[in-house]
Amino acid sequence: MSTLPEPQQHEPCSDAYAAEDARAVISALAVSGEQADDAVDDAELFAPLTEAEVQNCVFSAWYPQFAKVTFKSEVIRPLDRQFTDYLVADGVFVPGERKMEYHDELESFGSSSDGEWSDNEEEGEAVQLDLEPTSAEITRRIAKLGGSVFPRMAWSAPTDAAWASTTGTLKCTEAADIYWLLKSSDKIIHDLAADRYPLPAPVRTEPELVLRQWANLHPSMVFRGFVRDHKLIGVSQVDVQHHAFLHESSSEIYQQLTDFFDAHVAKFPSASFCFDAYIARSVNRVLVMDFEPWSHVVDSCLFEWSELVNAQEPLGLRLFPEGVNPIGHFTAKYSTNRFPVEMTADAYHGSIAALIEKMQTESKSQN
Repeated sequence: MSTLPEPQQHEPCSDAYAAEDARAVISALAVSGEQADDAVDDAELFAPLTEAEVQNCVFSAWYPQFAKVTFKSEVIRPLDRQFTDYLVADGVFVPGERKMEYHDELESFGSSSDGEWSDNEEEGEAVQLDLEPTSAEITRRIAKLGGSVFPRMAWSAPTDAAWASTTGTLKCTEAADIYWLLKSSDKIIHDLAADRYPLPAPVRTEPELVLRQWANLHPSMVFRGFVRDHKLIGVSQVDVQHHAFLHESSSEIYQQLTDFFDAHVAKFPSASFCFDAYIARSVNRVLVMDFEPWSHVVDSCLFEWSELVNAQEPLGLRLFPEGVNPIGHFTAKYSTNRFPVEMTADAYHGSIAALIEKMQTESKSQN
């Protein structure tokens, strides 16, 4: 078994250094599409993941060890088979009755010889699902957590489906809210298939539904840490916009996060991994939010993976610099986590046009 390094004092990061490095990386990302053929594939930078490294990031695997420094949560496991069948069933629908029916996909999609739909195409056999036991368990767990939660599965939260909720967030107060988010999320489908991370074969793990106590978090205070060979190589702001107060407090923030890493996160069983942390400034406390494997499929935020893999010394804290337009530089990188492909109605285009017009007006007023 590897021995963890002794806690060490970390050098405070330089605001100018962090800002200039972030500016350079963002510029590189902006033109990366034009230079894709010349770019080194991030996957080539990494050794193959092991099943143990992926299993360590299953929520129920790490939560008991970090329960005192994370949000209070409830794990529902094992899951009723009818519930998992519902999650992978075709279409987005929420049960309104005790029992509901849906139709399986047609066995031969568009299989008529002339390429048109056949008038005689038969529908799949109707399937009945009873989700009442799962709904009752979810309701009981929500009450234990104070009445408001946000859901996730073993590895992923349905952050790509926040657009589908009435609040634009993952906040849920009843089982139907949770069903809607989970059914609208591609991330949850990959979670259930256990193919979120690149392994030769899907990980063998039992599906789990996790309910986490809801809190109104400030996106500006979420940070991602990158750990290589038990050492904290870099920390990045996750929110893709400039916050002046972060730059003013960068040394303090970096020290808080490195102290938290030394005291708690360094005990994580993998040698290399990523973690998300939240700084609750009102109570001066750091909380761990999630863990992910050291893999190119994980978002490297304001770093490039080549930097993190090859760094000889810690890269410090990297914050989003002033004067950079996040929409222009990060639209492609984050667009799949915002809206579904089907959302191309006139109303959506009208909203974007209104946003652009507002930005142009504000820009003119500043000039």
